[in-house]
Amino acid sequence: MGGQSDGTVDLAEGGVGVFHGTVRLDNGGGFSSVKADLPKPFDAAHYTGIELLARGDGKTYKIGLRNSTDRRSIVYQHGFTPGTEDWSRIQLPFSEFIPTWRGKAVADAGPLDTRSLASVSLFVSGRQAGEFELRMRDWVLY
Repeated sequence: MGGQSDGTVDLAEGGVGVFHGTVRLDNGGGFSSVKADLPKPFDAAHYTGIELLARGDGKTYKIGLRNSTDRRSIVYQHGFTPGTEDWSRIQLPFSEFIPTWRGKAVADAGPLDTRSLASVSLFVSGRQAGEFELRMRDWVLY
């Protein structure tokens, strides 16, 4: 996209995942993301959503789900802003994930197909410039 933002996920002590980096606004920047493709599509139709414990830095983050491993496919996103001092229990119902393309809502995309989840992403977007750090643990489907 032309920006110079960076981000990565590291594993810290106690099984805590840390999504961290820097969002820069120059050259059309304004977001950072990481994506993991699942080994094979996962059927989550018998679940309601994703739950995790998170501790943040005051910024809003998003989890993205795709029915394809193609980065150019529609990504269904759900935002959350965890507490900064204590761990927050975050519940993200699949029914509230919004279909997006390059950060903009896609009105005619239809709901997320939970029968075939192919990838999961983490985003910090919305031009929240500067360093960021999101700590996460205990991801489960509920």
